[in-house]
Amino acid sequence: RVSKSSYFKLKRCFYVEHVGPWWDLSSFRKKWTRQILNQVSFHVYGGLISLLLSLSQGSGKTTLLDAVAGRIGNSGKLLGEIYVNGGKLKAEQVQDCFSYVLQSDNLLSYLTVEETLTYTAQLSLRKHSSEAIRKKVTAVMAELSLGHVAHSVIGGRIFPGISVGERRRVSIAKVILLDEPTTGLDSMTANQIVVLLADLARRDPIVIVTIHQPRSELFRQIFNRIAIMSRGELVFCGKPEEMVDFFSSCGYECPEYCNPFDFYVELTSVDRRCSEREAATYSRMHDITSAYQSSEIYKSMLGKIGQSCQRADKPMIPFRTHSLPNETLFMYFLLSDTHRRTVRNMSRDRMGILMRLSQNLIYGLFIAFFLMKLDEDVTKGAVQDRIGIIYQSMGASPYTGMLNAVALCEYLIHSIYLQYIYLRLLCQNTYMCYMPDVVNALRHCGGSKVRHDINTVQFLAQTDQFMS
Repeated sequence: RVSKSSYFKLKRCFYVEHVGPWWDLSSFRKKWTRQILNQVSFHVYGGLISLLLSLSQGSGKTTLLDAVAGRIGNSGKLLGEIYVNGGKLKAEQVQDCFSYVLQSDNLLSYLTVEETLTYTAQLSLRKHSSEAIRKKVTAVMAELSLGHVAHSVIGGRIFPGISVGERRRVSIAKVILLDEPTTGLDSMTANQIVVLLADLARRDPIVIVTIHQPRSELFRQIFNRIAIMSRGELVFCGKPEEMVDFFSSCGYECPEYCNPFDFYVELTSVDRRCSEREAATYSRMHDITSAYQSSEIYKSMLGKIGQSCQRADKPMIPFRTHSLPNETLFMYFLLSDTHRRTVRNMSRDRMGILMRLSQNLIYGLFIAFFLMKLDEDVTKGAVQDRIGIIYQSMGASPYTGMLNAVALCEYLIHSIYLQYIYLRLLCQNTYMCYMPDVVNALRHCGGSKVRHDINTVQFLAQTDQFMS
């Protein structure tokens, strides 16, 4: 969504997270704070692909991407400034500029590749015609080499579908930030994903990727800027050749046959296996960070970040949050769109449909068996038998409905996730993103059980043996 030769800047970003129990009452234990990001600053230009490196979890790279993408919730406090094309972004404008792909693929298993991208386009491009959306989806599939699997289902854990690499490309679509997009992929597929991202970056989008252990041949060939994070601090940020010279000047020269990524990340990581190693590695990381902050690379980057005034040849982003849709019309659109998507996805789950239908059949057989054993003698418990059948007919249905809700939970979570990512800032009230899924759950689980209860009562009322 950014114009040609765009640039993005993050200036002095701090993030403090509230840690502790969920309650916040004076009579209970109070929350405490933990600093996740500490004075992180960097800049990225359009047409480049940047890499965030760290050895393991807890370095702050995912939190940094969350901060850049505007996905920080109310659990902490974020301080800092974000600029795109020289214009400072407000909190409600951040998600208009950035897209986000997580480590795991959140895709509905029974939809095809074309349907998945079409529903996403319909949510994001509501004012466009169906023909324009279709052309856009076709162009995106061609750009990501997905045309040959356009009519193939995504697949999941239970049944096969498209490959893992193709599934990850569906998640990428049109993005800027990617949190470990090569997780769970073999080395060849991971390399293909990174090369694809580099090709996308050359067409102007700003691409920022986090990877644990990239291949050594990607060091100079693919990534234009490399940043290393440890303990929430930016240990280094610069070009690959600048990284080699910087660490060599610090006395840490990369061996000839060693992967530069592994070598430099291990140098800047903190080993927590014992207190002695933690103190030694933390001291080394702190020395490298101090050397970087006093280097010409860091000073040059701060100078470029300081030039944040709006340039005349760089138009601002046309933010969609300036014109929020009418809540009533938007709710109707959201309900109808989510209903079509959910019904299409669930209707292809043959095993799930058979299981839900068989529940009512088996339950009806039990009721018929109980009716055959009814006694007509009041002294032998005839009244109690009939009360028990009525209770089982009316009381067991909600439990069956809850079992159906658990079976549908995966679909609802995926649907809520997609709507939250793409539509949270389009809604004046966040609950609107969750209402369609609640309606679908009630329709599939509650409605069928109400009809079943009514039919059961009518059946019992018409049974002479039951009424005699």
